[in-house]
Amino acid sequence: MDISCLVLPHAVASGPANMALDEALLDAVAEDPSRAYFRTYGWDVPTLSLGYFQSLAEAEADPRWRSVAIVRRPTGGGALWHHHEVTYALVVPGNHPYTRPSQRLYHTIHAAIAACLCDRGLEAKRRGATEERRIRPSRPFLCFTDQDSEDIVAKRFKVVGSAQRRRLGAVLQHGALLLARSDSTPELPGASDLGPVPCDPALWAEVLQIAIPRSLGLRPEDHKMTDTIQTKAAELERTVYRARHWTARR
Repeated sequence: MDISCLVLPHAVASGPANMALDEALLDAVAEDPSRAYFRTYGWDVPTLSLGYFQSLAEAEADPRWRSVAIVRRPTGGGALWHHHEVTYALVVPGNHPYTRPSQRLYHTIHAAIAACLCDRGLEAKRRGATEERRIRPSRPFLCFTDQDSEDIVAKRFKVVGSAQRRRLGAVLQHGALLLARSDSTPELPGASDLGPVPCDPALWAEVLQIAIPRSLGLRPEDHKMTDTIQTKAAELERTVYRARHWTARR
């Protein structure tokens, strides 16, 4: 199928602004399924993003998260500490063949990122069913300490994790490529700690802006955000992602 993928410029913003824009793009594609969107971004300060179903109290119980910026994502999964990484967001319409089952979208995007890492000298691959996590009473708090078959791992460490949200058939998938270890999470090495991989978010933004849309058969086109999407994102940032009732809803 011939769907254009509008690629937004790489940008750095706050946690609430980042999550609001991702949701605004999801709304845009749900309303107009003739196109897809892709963007990469960074965080203006290191930020902890909670999965939609996670408890804020669990984060506040750990001293290392008590004085950091926290935002709740519209997607599920474990918490991510956004520091030395590049984050991506892809929104595709429900008529794209890779939206069902959801694992196909994870698998395709993660395979594209793994191939980019391998091209730069770090052997990275899908964790796969042979390393499925054992059944536990509860999942780990941090996404990158969890084990899922769709994770991308290098030397058995998770370096890519993603999550999804659906709306009227459209799918938002966003996730992070961990580039380097953070002092706040010394147990989590990044790709540049594990091999000869550059720790440059801007470089990786350029790589992913081409690799991920093409892996899905989309035509990447440079695009500037419309006033309509900017207005919707600003509203979501103000009424949802900066609101205490959203962050503390669980």
